[in-house]
Amino acid sequence: MKVVLKRVMFTLWLLIIFELGSLILLPGFAPRNYVNSVLQNSYINVVSGNFGSQITVPSLFALGMGPYMTALIIWQTIASISEKTTQRLSQKAVGTIQKLLTLIFAILQAVMTAFLFLKYKPDYFGYSEALFYLFILMILVAGAMLIVWMADLNAKFGIGGTSIFIIPGLIKSLPNVLNSGRTEPLHFSILGWLIVLLIVLAFVYISVFMNNSETRIEIQRININNRLTNSYIPIKVLVSGAMPFMFALSLFSIPSILFAQSNLETSFLTTLFSFHNWQGIFTYGVIIVILGYGFAFVNFQPSNIAKSLKKSGDYIMDVTPGITTEKYLTNKLFIMAFLGNVFMLAVALIPLIIGLFYGPATNFSFLFGSILILVTMLDGIFQEIKALLIKNQYQIF
Repeated sequence: MKVVLKRVMFTLWLLIIFELGSLILLPGFAPRNYVNSVLQNSYINVVSGNFGSQITVPSLFALGMGPYMTALIIWQTIASISEKTTQRLSQKAVGTIQKLLTLIFAILQAVMTAFLFLKYKPDYFGYSEALFYLFILMILVAGAMLIVWMADLNAKFGIGGTSIFIIPGLIKSLPNVLNSGRTEPLHFSILGWLIVLLIVLAFVYISVFMNNSETRIEIQRININNRLTNSYIPIKVLVSGAMPFMFALSLFSIPSILFAQSNLETSFLTTLFSFHNWQGIFTYGVIIVILGYGFAFVNFQPSNIAKSLKKSGDYIMDVTPGITTEKYLTNKLFIMAFLGNVFMLAVALIPLIIGLFYGPATNFSFLFGSILILVTMLDGIFQEIKALLIKNQYQIF
């Protein structure tokens, strides 16, 4: 119990530092309500909230965990494709590569973010706009890398791993999700808000259930009586986690933001990247499905598991070790990923389809996506705490 409390306290201190950094405005920007300013007509608030950032607020930690999460996913994808090459690397080399990838994505994201911040008309302190832009860019990148350092510390000494810094921004963004992209806040009667509350509570329950649902493939162990063991390979229904929601909205929103900046509102591509027509909803669904299958194979790698089983001598009943086992696991993964994608499509698209006829329903898609992300992250923290408590209860005799 002492170990858990020590880790929790360490994480709380880091979260306090993170929140203080989020309140430190960049030089030249006066305190004001930035959330409903320049970017009020886009869904960028929801996108940034899913990564624990506040892109609409010009603060030290405006980029949040976005660069780190993007770099991590890219590296996991590379590792799954080039397994032999990455296995030869030391942990130090892997860490260095991940930090370099994070730095690259931090610079790329900071370039666009700093450009958006200039629309707030800051005080240039007598410097040229180009020099001031470069200065803001450097601070944003430094803030992002500082978050990465704190995330690594938390992974070693705290609770929640590197994703813990996404949770505060996600929670803070939830109350504003329903009003994102709207010129006026939603208004419901007391009965209407009660119905909304019941719908949200029901969705939380369903999300917890789906997050814990899994199929278990029984493993046969040589010279071990399986009645005395409970060995299996679990494949979750949400094998891709909530990653498709985290990245789908971001990928979907980027083109619409670029088109808005270039005034190409009547282009065919603009129609394909809008939440307010059938074409855009279909595009959004396709992105979710592609990411759903992609992250499923990143999180659960049949090839590696089949090789591990063959190396240890374990096997699946009536399935030949090696390539046959890999194909068997791949088929199972496809089935679970399909079920997970059906659930995510229902969560994401049903509110959007209803929104075509009743506008206020549209943002429930983003609310439910944010809740699902929060549920998966909190469940991971709960499982980590549970494992630490069980670990300290073991006794030899």
